Order: sequence, then structure tokens, then C-alpha cells
Amino acid sequence: MDDSVKRISRLTLSEAVKNGRLDAFIDQEELRGVPDCDVYVFTAAVERLIKAPQSEDQTSHFPSGDDLNGK
Repeated sequence: MDDSVKRISRLTLSEAVKNGRLDAFIDQEELRGVPDCDVYVFTAAVERLIKAPQSEDQTSHFPSGDDLNGK
């Protein structure tokens, strides 16, 4: 088959996580030339994301003891 006709679908990160194929995703991205992520930069980004304030339309609600008992 001609190379211009061959199409290999790219594995997305969400598909790799869902299907337990992270190794295949990493191999694919390394072949594409994506560099390794600096662990300190990654950790700082994740910490900022976790600490991001909720928007006004998002609320957290923990039921009181009475709510749990159906009272």
C-alpha cells in the first residue's frame, strides 16, 4: 500500500489511560519528538490545578449526619 494512503490513528492520552496503554502512548510521543517533562515543572502545574479556586457556579456539599440517615 502507498505511504500516502496509509493512515495510523494516533493514540490519545485519554484513550491510553482508559485502555491501560500508557507505554504505547509514551513510545508514540517519543517517536514524535516530544521531550520528557521536567518533574518539578509538572508537579508545580498539577499543584496549581489542584488548588485552583472553584467558579461561583460550583459548590461543595457534604451531607450532615441527618441527611445521611434520611431525617
